[in-house]
Amino acid sequence: LHSSQGVSLGDTVTLRCHLPQPAAWVELYKEGKWRSRKEVDQEQDVAEFSLAGIKQEDALRYQCQYQGLEQPGTSEKSDPMGLLVTDHSYPPPSISLSPKEHVEVGSNITIQCWNKKYGAAFLLHKAGHSAPIQHQEPDDG
Repeated sequence: LHSSQGVSLGDTVTLRCHLPQPAAWVELYKEGKWRSRKEVDQEQDVAEFSLAGIKQEDALRYQCQYQGLEQPGTSEKSDPMGLLVTDHSYPPPSISLSPKEHVEVGSNITIQCWNKKYGAAFLLHKAGHSAPIQHQEPDDG
């Protein structure tokens, strides 16, 4: 299961279920609950589900499941994919790196993110990758 990137409030997002073999139908689940079913052609190896007018409450986990065509039976559900919805009414956080100068291969660095106005969770992304490499909740103090 893969989503289109850069999902903001109000956007339309396309979730793509990649099929490893011919399927009769594909189902989409939201937080483990059935949401939609799509019939597919024998030649299709991807089923697309569109979600229009994205709201913050759509920022959940989605999974796909399919019914095999050649070998009847239902697949396991896919690994869950989290949908991250960006609200542009919040200003972006600040980021700093330490050390700031040259870094030797294999040495440690510290990445610090902050936002003065809002207590917020931070998701650290590596450039070119949609999945966060670290998730940090705000401190209680």
